[in-house]
Amino acid sequence: MRNVKREEVATDILCEKCGQSMVAKWGRFGRFLACSAYPECKSTKEFKEDASGSIAVLEKPEIPTDEICEKCGSGMVIKTGRFGKFLACIAYPECKTTKAIGIGVKCPESNCGGDLVQKRTKKGRMFYACNRYPKCEFSLWSRPVNKPCPSCGAAFLIEKARKQAEPQVVCRDTACGYTVSDHVPA
Repeated sequence: MRNVKREEVATDILCEKCGQSMVAKWGRFGRFLACSAYPECKSTKEFKEDASGSIAVLEKPEIPTDEICEKCGSGMVIKTGRFGKFLACIAYPECKTTKAIGIGVKCPESNCGGDLVQKRTKKGRMFYACNRYPKCEFSLWSRPVNKPCPSCGAAFLIEKARKQAEPQVVCRDTACGYTVSDHVPA
């Protein structure tokens, strides 16, 4: 019996890096285009195939931002990778600077001065951590809300998800006990 997943289907699309033709292959996340000169050229692209069988390359949009690269001074854009969205330098491949997108909440650790960023584990679970890792190891699973606690004055509140009801916004300090149920998530 033939193994359809091992078959390579030739296309008329040319590789941007080396000029060779690209082939449609199967990967663990579905079909994709790969350079026929593999392993010398490792260029890949996502594509969409319509009912007639014609292939259209899907371009990943790069959203410009007002962030500036710390290493080379170029602008930064929002790109999408296997772990979600991130900031990358426009001068790639000369400058390979990347960083996580901030959520607007300062790190609560003393003498840190960092910002909390949204990250994703290898299994896809979201968490929030300081962008100064490994110097600062602060992290939490619940989404931070950029409002100070009116009861105890904690720097920010956290959004707790509940199985049977709407999420609650609670104080990060469990001894405080401050809770709000009518919060609309940002």
